[in-house]
Amino acid sequence: MPVVRPTIPEDVPSILALINGVFAEYCCVLNVAEDTHLLAPGPFFRTGGGEFWVVADDGRVLATVAVLLHSDAAELKCLYVHPALRRQGWGRRLCELAMNHARQAGRTAMMLWTDTRFAGAQRLYEGLGFVRCGERELHDSNNTREFGYERMLG
Repeated sequence: MPVVRPTIPEDVPSILALINGVFAEYCCVLNVAEDTHLLAPGPFFRTGGGEFWVVADDGRVLATVAVLLHSDAAELKCLYVHPALRRQGWGRRLCELAMNHARQAGRTAMMLWTDTRFAGAQRLYEGLGFVRCGERELHDSNNTREFGYERMLG
C-alpha cells in the first residue's frame, strides 16, 4: 500500500528513476546538473521551511511533490506520478498537501511552472483552481518551455 511521507536520503535513486521515466514519456532526459536540488531534495526544500514528499511503496518512490517557500508566496515543485498511480487521485492529494503546507506557513498564494508538454498536469492544476499566468523558455538540454500558474490559498 503506497504511503506519503517526507523524503529521506535513501529515496534519491528512486526519485531520479521516477523523474527520468516521466521525462522519457516526452522524449526528454533528466539532467541532474540542471536540477542539482534533486540530489538532496529534503535538505534543499527544508532549509527555507518547505518540504519534499514521496509516495513510496515497498521502498520504491512512485510519486513526488515539493513546496518551496518564498517571502511572499509558495511554489509547487516536482509533481511527478508514476503511470501505475495515475488517475487515482494521487496528483490532486499531493497538490493539496503542498498547498496546506504553504497555508500553514502563512502563504496566501501558490505558483508553479509546468512543461508545456505536460497536458495532463495542466488539466490537474486548472481543476484545482490554478490560472495560467505566463510562459517562459528555460534554455535547457530538453528545450523546455513552461507555463506559469498561480492561485490564491484562501
